[in-house]
Amino acid sequence: MKKNLENLERLGALLNDGVITEEEFNYQKSKLLSTSTFTLSNNLFGLNENTYCFLIHISVLLGFVHLLLGLVVPIILWTLNRENNPTIDQHGRNVLNWILSFTIYLLITTIIIFPMNNFMQFPMSHSFNLNALPSLFTGIFPVTILMILNVLFILIGALKASTGKLWKYPLSIRFFKKAGLA
Repeated sequence: MKKNLENLERLGALLNDGVITEEEFNYQKSKLLSTSTFTLSNNLFGLNENTYCFLIHISVLLGFVHLLLGLVVPIILWTLNRENNPTIDQHGRNVLNWILSFTIYLLITTIIIFPMNNFMQFPMSHSFNLNALPSLFTGIFPVTILMILNVLFILIGALKASTGKLWKYPLSIRFFKKAGLA
C-alpha cells in the first residue's frame, strides 16, 4: 500500500514536470490502483489476516473428512500467501510442523498397537491371539490421547490466530524453520 502511494507521488511529479501527459498519468494511475486492489482482495480471499490465519489452523480438521484434505488445504492456503505476508508464513510453518509431527507420533503409536511378531506369523487358523491383547490396549490409549491433543492443539492455535497471536504447537518438531533463524 505504501509502495503504491510512493509510485502515485512519483507519477504526479512526472506529470507536474511535463515528462508525461495527462492521459499517460491516468492510465498508469488506474493500473496501479487496480493492481493493489486485486492483490489485496485476491490473496486473502477478501478476509483479514487474522481470519485467514484462523482458516489455516482450522483447515487441518478437514483431515477427519478425508485424510488428504487435512494436509492439502493448509498447504495451499499457506503457499498462496507465504511470500506476501510474514504472519501467514509463520502460522503456515507452525501448522505444517504440527501435521508432520502428529503423523510421526501417530505412526509410532500405531506400531505399538501391533507387535512385530504378529506381522511375521501367518497362522492358518483365524482364532484370536490372547498374547496380542496387552499390546492392543497399550497402543489404543496413546492413539486416543494423541487424537484428543490434536483437536485441542488445532482449536487453541486457531483461536489464538483469530486474535492475532502466534501460538507454537507443543510437542511439535520444527521441520520448517524461518530462514536465518536457529
